[in-house]
Amino acid sequence: MLMLGCSSSRKVTRATEERQEMKHDSLLSLNRILASNNRYKTMLTPYKINAYCKEFKPEWACQMPVGCPPEDVFVPSEHPFFRLASMIDSYTADDFKSYAETDPQRNWGEKLPLAVGLSLIDNEAKARKDLKLPMFRQFKGIIALTLNPDDGVVKQTGVHLSHYTWWRTKSFRMSNLTMLQL
Repeated sequence: MLMLGCSSSRKVTRATEERQEMKHDSLLSLNRILASNNRYKTMLTPYKINAYCKEFKPEWACQMPVGCPPEDVFVPSEHPFFRLASMIDSYTADDFKSYAETDPQRNWGEKLPLAVGLSLIDNEAKARKDLKLPMFRQFKGIIALTLNPDDGVVKQTGVHLSHYTWWRTKSFRMSNLTMLQL
């Protein structure tokens, strides 16, 4: 009986890995389709992190642990994203602190690469929907931002295809942000 549970657990883990691979492949396919339309030509470009670092020479906004950002990332170019904010009509530097920064004593384990990144949503309607969920009750507003290569890299993470983790650089300027009207 116990062996069956272990085997089942391995199947679930493998299925999860296969879904993650399918999501990444789907994003690459979507990027190719969008690239055929000039309006979206260079919004998210797949990169290996070493190539990004060599080309853009980023200074990360915080100390990055080993393996962070991950190997396969996307480099944004005039790509719109949304981030939930603590206030309805303005944002502060605290809205751009990672979980690792706000809880540095916590042992993040294998989730540390995600904890040092910031959550973004690439769909305004999804951001508005998330704001209404009980699990996000601490948030009151939505920040609209447009990212470019010097601002850092992103990777689709989590269950929803609209959720990204952003590893920010020091060159990102908060002056280019807009609060959405709710």
